[in-house]
Amino acid sequence: MCDTGYTPKDLVADLRELVGRGEPEAVVLEEVRDLVKRLLLMKHNWLRSSMQQPSGDPQLPSIYKLHEEPDHSLTVNVVTWMPGRETRPHNHLTWAVVGGLGGWETQHLWKRAEGDPERVTKVATERIDTKTIVTLDSQTIHSVHNDSGALSVTLHVYGRNPEFTDRQHFEQMGSG
Repeated sequence: MCDTGYTPKDLVADLRELVGRGEPEAVVLEEVRDLVKRLLLMKHNWLRSSMQQPSGDPQLPSIYKLHEEPDHSLTVNVVTWMPGRETRPHNHLTWAVVGGLGGWETQHLWKRAEGDPERVTKVATERIDTKTIVTLDSQTIHSVHNDSGALSVTLHVYGRNPEFTDRQHFEQMGSG
């Protein structure tokens, strides 16, 4: 595919059309994955150097909002992580697609522990780098760790801004 200029604005227009069709979450995730791939291929046209630098508290990820609907749906962010930073296991209660823009980080996938829904057990680990696009359905529990030793930059597309969901954080039981 020769793509001459897909932009965040184009992505948002395509997301609006896709969500407006009322497709099931699995279909949305697959189609958004393809749209994110197009945008990542065009990062040289829209990704600014300022988005690839930490800002504010170095203990927290730097979030550069590219788009968010007024009702907090269809959120598109660039997220920059300092080395060594990590999140606790959590869910978003919305679908998400994450693609690597620079550097790399490790994502851990978790499942709820039997008999204790507040605790989780690790079930898989994957690296998110510039060749990776991951999809997370609304029930996925994951954590992210920038264990690369360098800055990590990723594109995050959400069905709804996770700050406006009832997402949960979990306690780790250990690896599974």
